[in-house]
This record gives sequence, structure tokens and C-alpha cells, in this order.
Amino acid sequence: MAEEIPEPLRIEVIEGEHLEIAWADGATTRMTGPELRAFCQCAECRERPPEQRTVAVHEAARIVSASLVGSYAISFVFAPDGHSAGIFLFADLHRVQSG
Repeated sequence: MAEEIPEPLRIEVIEGEHLEIAWADGATTRMTGPELRAFCQCAECRERPPEQRTVAVHEAARIVSASLVGSYAISFVFAPDGHSAGIFLFADLHRVQSG
């Protein structure tokens, strides 16, 4: 049986610096731009060595835009590199709870 993911009630990008998601189960996900960029699971990022997928490597990352992908994910465009290949599943983002 598939894992049931709570619905996101609010998804907010704050000044390009942070992502905050409030979930229907009361959980909250908060990630900085660098954390989110390092979390990218696209094929290009997954091919890179682990030391190139760290928050420190992406310390200048900012969230330029965010778009819903159906009812299951979000895609982002990041500065300064323009990276936009990743699709961030709600299931994965829900696991990164901060409160």
C-alpha cells in the first residue's frame, strides 16, 4: 500500500531564501535555498559525487521561482546557476519536517 502524504495547506517561498510548507497533519517543512538545492534528486545532480551535493557547495543558491507539478510535487528554478531540472515530491519534502 502506498504511503499517504498529508496535503500541503500552504507553500511559501520567503524572499528567495527559504521554502516553508505547512502540512495538513500539523507538520512544517522549512528549508533554505542552499538546503533545497543540495536536496535536488534530478539525474544531473544524482550523477555528481556526494561532495558536490552539499549545502556548502550550494551556499549561494536562491529560489527564483516555484511551480506546482500536478498535485504531487514542486519544481524550482534556482539562482545563480539557473538549475530547474529537479522535481521535489511532496512525499520527500514532508519527510524533512522541522516542527
